[in-house]
Amino acid sequence: MLRRTTSLAIAWLVGASASASELSYTYVDFRVLWSSVDGAATQFPTPSQRIEAETGDGDGISVAGSLALPGRFYLVGAFGSSIVDVENRITSPLAELVVDDEFDLITSRFGLGYQRELAPRFDLTFEITYETGELDFGSLAGESFDTETSGTGARLGFRWNPRDPFELWASAGTSPTAELRLDEQELDSGTVLNAGFRWYFFRDLGVGLDYQSGDLSSVTLSMRFGFGRLPW
Repeated sequence: MLRRTTSLAIAWLVGASASASELSYTYVDFRVLWSSVDGAATQFPTPSQRIEAETGDGDGISVAGSLALPGRFYLVGAFGSSIVDVENRITSPLAELVVDDEFDLITSRFGLGYQRELAPRFDLTFEITYETGELDFGSLAGESFDTETSGTGARLGFRWNPRDPFELWASAGTSPTAELRLDEQELDSGTVLNAGFRWYFFRDLGVGLDYQSGDLSSVTLSMRFGFGRLPW
């Protein structure tokens, strides 16, 4: 009985190794971002002066990519930069002034992924990443709301190509930039959700739309240039 079980396990592993995903994991995405930052904070640069900041929406650009590795693994990375609106209310004994300004939002993530084909054109994916986030406000009257962090994240998701030329995907997991505590000038770990779809004009050229949740949420329009399946 033990010998039979061992043989079946070996056969399953060999079969799983021989089965390769029909989806490509080697590509470059060029993206346009519409970002939304949910944060508010108050500071007192001097005892008689108060500055209240409330963040809003903005836009930017991003580049992302993936490189397939042997054994179902792949490298993944992304870098994005956005300019986001912020409303500053400055209150002093002499006057109250509202100043509309902008700040820079810069994010990046790099890591290792693993994919497993559960059915033809349906892959389960798991990624472990190192992520950074930075909010650069500058200063109007001596205040500083600048915030940055870095840390590890993990996401479990799927890619599904039900029929040409569509692809659907979604993932859920943790990110060190999911929650913003602007009063404390901190970005904290929390849950993020991603979901989107892509339409392929050709086998390795497609346009996609993606949504990511969190205090640093975004809608992304991307153009993907794929490089097919590598020999491994």
